[in-house]
Amino acid sequence: MKQNITLIKLGGSIITNKEVPMMVREDVLKRLVAEIVKAQNETGELYIVGHGQGSFAHAPALRYKTMDGFINDESPIGMAITQDSAAQLNRIVVTEFLAAGVPAVSFNFSNTLVTKNGVAEHWCSAVLEEYLAKGLFPITGGDVIVDSAQGCTIWSTEKVLGHIAQHFADSAKYTVKKMIHVAEVEGVLDGMGKVIPEITSSNLENVHQLITSTKGFDVTGGMAHKLEESMKLAVGGVKTGIITGLKRDVLYTSLTTEKIHGTEITI
Repeated sequence: MKQNITLIKLGGSIITNKEVPMMVREDVLKRLVAEIVKAQNETGELYIVGHGQGSFAHAPALRYKTMDGFINDESPIGMAITQDSAAQLNRIVVTEFLAAGVPAVSFNFSNTLVTKNGVAEHWCSAVLEEYLAKGLFPITGGDVIVDSAQGCTIWSTEKVLGHIAQHFADSAKYTVKKMIHVAEVEGVLDGMGKVIPEITSSNLENVHQLITSTKGFDVTGGMAHKLEESMKLAVGGVKTGIITGLKRDVLYTSLTTEKIHGTEITI
């Protein structure tokens, strides 16, 4: 019998203070970790957690244009600094799970993936599979990847978790059941600020136009990316939920029941 895997993204905006470089919202992170641990103890399902970078890796990534690859003499050091910032937040998240008694381990795509023009070229999935087989708890996240064509690139947490879901699509051992995005907002919002409870292929275009034409595009651009990656998962049969992490037990309830207290995205 296959084991269910739920993918959980802890958004960078929810676990860090984006206005202060490299500052963690310690109380929020601690509470969300406690909800995840409580839910896993009750359900017995496997969870893989990925976190956004928030106020950690985004600043150096922007400064050195790391997404664009090796574009000048500063690019190699820029890649290294950005990757280090990402790793620092990863260790903070891992440490919080360890404090809760969970055998959490870092699973960095920067150490297991090579891309070519941003597309996966070689990936060592055996590391992740052995972690799961040994009862360990993988913590991953957005990362800086070495790229055989352009020097380096960046994979978002959504892309990292989506790649994991795609990998397990044909697995004889595991089934990715759903992905939960934990954000500041309560879901995808309409023009009146109300949560859109369900997004499918039938209303996706309207929703996408709505969020990319609103005033704060710099903010909602991230939501557009979430929708794009979520629909890719939906095609493969993986349900996605976008919920808030600011309210207690919304994550816990979304993990332990079929109800998504936010926006649910399916095919």
